[in-house]
Order: sequence, then structure tokens, then C-alpha cells
Amino acid sequence: CVKAMSGAYQTNRKENAHEDSVWSVLWTNDDKIVTGSIDETVKVWTPKTETSSVPKLEEASTFTGHFLGVVSLSASADGRLCACSSLDGRLRIWNLDEKSLVKLIDPGPVEAWTVAVHPQGQLVAAGSQTGSVNVFGVGAQGDKPEAVLTPHNKFIMSVAYSPDGRLLASGAMDGAVHVMDAVSGNLIRKLEGHSKPVRSLSFSPDSKVLLTGCEDMTVIMHDVSQASGTVATLTGHDSWVLSVAHSPAGGECVSGSSDKRVRVWDLGQRQCVFTSKEHTDQVWSVDYNASGSKFVSASDDGSVMCGVQVTG
Repeated sequence: CVKAMSGAYQTNRKENAHEDSVWSVLWTNDDKIVTGSIDETVKVWTPKTETSSVPKLEEASTFTGHFLGVVSLSASADGRLCACSSLDGRLRIWNLDEKSLVKLIDPGPVEAWTVAVHPQGQLVAAGSQTGSVNVFGVGAQGDKPEAVLTPHNKFIMSVAYSPDGRLLASGAMDGAVHVMDAVSGNLIRKLEGHSKPVRSLSFSPDSKVLLTGCEDMTVIMHDVSQASGTVATLTGHDSWVLSVAHSPAGGECVSGSSDKRVRVWDLGQRQCVFTSKEHTDQVWSVDYNASGSKFVSASDDGSVMCGVQVTG
């Protein structure tokens, strides 16, 4: 890896953030960090920067009842609502501001693995182990989805809405990536490049580029507006890529891997500009803050790490 032109990153890792593996983390647009763990809890943290430019995490609240552990988290664009999927197959939608459960959805044992909240917060998409994407209305009654999309016939490992709310992407166990119209559900594009499970999806802020993180150890940049699709492949991880997040600021992304590393990539140069070796076990999840100046990562080691770019 080469150093970023604008400097390196400083990191701060909070050990024992949870009592077990932390499988999911997100950084809301209103500056809350949310983590989900196999210890069956979701925690909300306040990133404090009084004493250092690198945030230190202060626990703000804990949500319990996610039986068998939390698989996936996703928040609305305003940071108010957070959807959580658990190993028990249920979805829970929390109001982070009011610290209250908005909705509990029990669609069946294999119908909700990973979740994505529509930017406006009214819909939650869940990828299933049977190959469908179930779309639930936050304000709807009962456990039945409002729509069932069937782009795959394989276990869907990842789902993501585009920031403009128009696209819904899904990544499957067999490496297939489908981009659908979020309103009609119609298939717009099938993206090529992977043949192993696609663990993570993240759109660029302009909704034109989709990043896919895969067990083949790569992150692929796809131009979703073009039929040709693949723009570039980012290589450097030594094991599965478990999570990828596109910077809201544009030209950068962060990835987390089974190789215990967090890597920051310059998308224009197509190269790694920073590698963190702080985690002692596989890194399940990464995300950026709203401005793209900081990232957060979560690991099997039970810790949560924040990183901030140091200019100078």
C-alpha cells in the first residue's frame, strides 16, 4: 500500500465494545454509530472528539432481544430509523431517537438475512436464503412483504438501495449481482465479475457506481448506467472481502476482510492508500461518516475501530 497523498490515517480501537463478535456497524448521517453483535444486542454510540481528532466511542443506548445475534444493520438517510436482522430470522425496526421498537417483522426462518432501509425510511428490503428480496413497509400491518422480488435462485448475501432511492441491488451466494428498479422491481442490469459469494454492496453518492465486495478477495467497481458494467477491480486483501463502503465524499472506499485488515482505496488511482492491522480477527463490517472524513469498522474480536484521515 502507498500512503494517501493527503496523509495517513489515525485510528482508535474500542476493545470489548460487545461481549461477542460484532458483525455489523453503521455511521448514521446525524453522527451516531450503531453496532450489532452475536451477543444479541444493538448498541448506539456517540463518537466523541473533544480530546482527539479520532473519535472515542461513548455508549449511548442498548437495544436487546435480537435472539441468536445480529446479522445486519441499515439506517434511514435521516438517521432516525434503524433496521436489524437477526439469526432468529426476525427483523426489528428501531427509532434511534426515541429508543423505541417501531416494528417487529417475523417473515419466516429463512426470509431475512441482510437488510437495507430505503433512504426515505418507508421501506426495508431483506435478502432471503431462498433467493428472493422481500420488501416490507415500515408502516404496514403484519409480517407479509409488500413486494417479493426474485432476481436469484441462490442465497442472497447482500442488499443495498442507491442514495437516490431509485435502485435496489442484490448480491448472491453464486457471485451474481442484480440491479433492479426500486419502484417496479424490474431487473435493470445483471453485473458480471464474481463467481463466489458477494458479501457486501455499496453505491456511490451519485448512485452511478456500485461497489461489490466478494469472497474472491476483490472489490469490483461497476458502472450501473452502462451495460458493460465493470470499471475496475481492486485487489490486495488476502482473504474474503466481507464489507465495503463507498465514501459519501466521492473518490474513496473502505473495505474489511477475513484477513483482519481494513483497507482504504483511492478509486481514481485504483489503489490501496491505507491499511490498518489493528483488528485481531476478521473484519465483518465497515462504514463512513456523513462527510467521508472518518470510517468505522467492526470485527470478530469484539472491538469497534474509528479512523480519521490526518492531513498535513
